[in-house]
Amino acid sequence: MFSGSNKKFIDLVGRKASSSAAIFLSLGLVACGSIPHPDLNVKTPAVWRNSAISTSSIASNEAWWTSIKDPILNDAVDLAITKNLSVAQSYERLNAERALEKATIASHKPKVGLYLGPNSSVAFSNYRSSSAFLFGFDFNWEVPYTAKKEGERNMAQANVDIASAGIVAAKTSLIAEVVRVYGELRAADQKMQSIKKIVGYQQGINEMFERSIAAGAVSQQELMEVRNQLSEVESALSEMIAIRESALQRLDMLCGLDAPMEQWLNFSDAQWQLELAKIPPFAVPVEVIMQRPDVQAALAKVMYAAGAVGVEESELYPKISLEGAVLYSGTIIQKQGANNPEGLIKFLAPSLRFPLLDWGMSREQTNASEAELRRTILNYRDTVLQAIAETEITIANFNAMDERMARTIEESASLEGAAKRYKEGMSAGYLSPLESFRGQAKLQERKLVHADERAAWLAAFAAANKAQTNMTTEKSRAVEKPAALTK
Repeated sequence: MFSGSNKKFIDLVGRKASSSAAIFLSLGLVACGSIPHPDLNVKTPAVWRNSAISTSSIASNEAWWTSIKDPILNDAVDLAITKNLSVAQSYERLNAERALEKATIASHKPKVGLYLGPNSSVAFSNYRSSSAFLFGFDFNWEVPYTAKKEGERNMAQANVDIASAGIVAAKTSLIAEVVRVYGELRAADQKMQSIKKIVGYQQGINEMFERSIAAGAVSQQELMEVRNQLSEVESALSEMIAIRESALQRLDMLCGLDAPMEQWLNFSDAQWQLELAKIPPFAVPVEVIMQRPDVQAALAKVMYAAGAVGVEESELYPKISLEGAVLYSGTIIQKQGANNPEGLIKFLAPSLRFPLLDWGMSREQTNASEAELRRTILNYRDTVLQAIAETEITIANFNAMDERMARTIEESASLEGAAKRYKEGMSAGYLSPLESFRGQAKLQERKLVHADERAAWLAAFAAANKAQTNMTTEKSRAVEKPAALTK
């Protein structure tokens, strides 16, 4: 038999041995689980294959749509950026993910709670005698020796990066769409003005034929053909009015408005002209494609999946926690004869939980997370290839539209000269009103094509600049809080 002093010594040694074993076990498990770091180097082309300009310099940091020199367009874009509801939603999602990231970091720190309530064990055993209570603080902290906490931080940071890419993508898509729809609106407005002039010319021709048929100069069949032509252009005018209204409504929605701006309803009667941008798109190296929002979002998804692998792997290993409390135990009512202990309860001790048998659930969840990581890596590579292909397509399309616009500008000048000659010829008398009206109508028909080509060029220019969106550049600019959030 051991003496009392020997027992105390043995208990002390046993406690120290247990603490040392827990410490050594913790150190031995530090290497358990890790966050994968996949190699994501994706080879990009040396230069843009369809680019006719040098790609050795970075494009201007100025807002690309301002190079069109259209103040109404500039105002529309500024309005859309501040009032568009989709951009406002993206902004709030970014705020939410930033808050959740902070919450994740906070969850990894020791937790201290305040407890005030019944001491149930004492109260139950002495329920006839007293009501026992506890008051004090408890403490809990899980030791981060596995990859769980690092994985959770990676996942939270990835969500922030995805939201950041989302707000940039939303803004760039919005701007490109505003420019495109604005081009459609201006083209529809210009075509409506031209069709109105064609209707006027056809009405004049119809009146000439109605007077001529009474004199027997034209046949009834010729008059019917002229009337049919008048009906066709009047129908075309009604259709163009509807197209213009549709463009107005879409522009209203993009700009977060419930009614069109006055300047959108009253464009100048002068022919719509475009000042072609002097800053050529795609004056950037191909490597900048890796800074597109869709590529950066795909990269963040890989980081999220890698973090998830670390979290799932941590479930295969024991969990070590440190728990403690400083509580005061007492009684509200102390009856005679009751034996309820009162005073401070203090403890600080480690706890260890081993996973023994879950029928392979944790392992299969880890396998699933690893498969998801491989999928996101493939998705990242696919996104890069799609971005390169999209950019090459927009380059080729813009180059083609730019060449067409050069010919359209030359033809527009010729049409203006021809219209002037028709008027002069009718005034001089060597052209009849009928010949002049028909000639003027044909000129206006050609202007309809020119209006479509201007809208197509503007859409191609918007797509070209959207394709070369640079996340680094966008992040360096001040992010304005959408006005829609302040309402």
